[in-house]
Amino acid sequence: MPGSIDKAPRHDEATGWSTTAISYQRGEADPPHHHVEGQLLFASRGVMLVETERDRWVIPPQRALWLPPLQIHSYNLLSQTDLRAIYFSSSLIAECTNFTKSNQVHVITATALVKELIAGLFSEDYHRPSQRKMALLLLEILSEAPPLTTELPMPHDERLFRAARELLVNQRWETSLSDLAFIAAMSERTFTRLFIKDTGFSYRTWKQRARICASLDLLANGIPIKQVAYQLGFSCPAAFTAAFRFILGSTPRDFLP
Repeated sequence: MPGSIDKAPRHDEATGWSTTAISYQRGEADPPHHHVEGQLLFASRGVMLVETERDRWVIPPQRALWLPPLQIHSYNLLSQTDLRAIYFSSSLIAECTNFTKSNQVHVITATALVKELIAGLFSEDYHRPSQRKMALLLLEILSEAPPLTTELPMPHDERLFRAARELLVNQRWETSLSDLAFIAAMSERTFTRLFIKDTGFSYRTWKQRARICASLDLLANGIPIKQVAYQLGFSCPAAFTAAFRFILGSTPRDFLP
């Protein structure tokens, strides 16, 4: 990853936490940077592609990503996104002695409680001492929540990643294998072999997972299941529901607001 920008702390050590809210359009990006603080990234709407020096994560509204202090990262926005970021000072993190994974990048489920605590830190209805307790409770939840494996492993090979990103950002679900191989500047046979080796999935299987990840944002915004199915190129709502259940172990209805 290219050299990063050192973004200044957003609070002093005594305060211990701060927030920022940014709205992005699909296709926008934030270049590599790092913060002195630890950071919890969450999108109340939209899907993010977050990249560190070692890995890449696709983060829908039902997930949140923990980034340790000084962790270099960047992100691309795969849809119109309302980003919520919570910053935690090292001293506040240290108060949560159970948070043994504080130095590891990992994804957790954005449960109803996690979402409410995040919303509370952005609200003017609470005094600062109460919000500090909310921030500490968030850290406690992070310490207990089991890390999730990614539903959509992104290729590490830059040629494959360029092709996969093109499909995700522009939502080109009709894109054929030959089209993506052309974007990656390789033959279909080479693309197929390297894609399986890099991601563990065939392109067809990976594309199915990509569509399910994209559906999470639409469902979170209350789009009817039937409309989501056809928008993502499924033959019918039943086919969409079957694929959704196979990948996530639940139904699309479980992810509606």
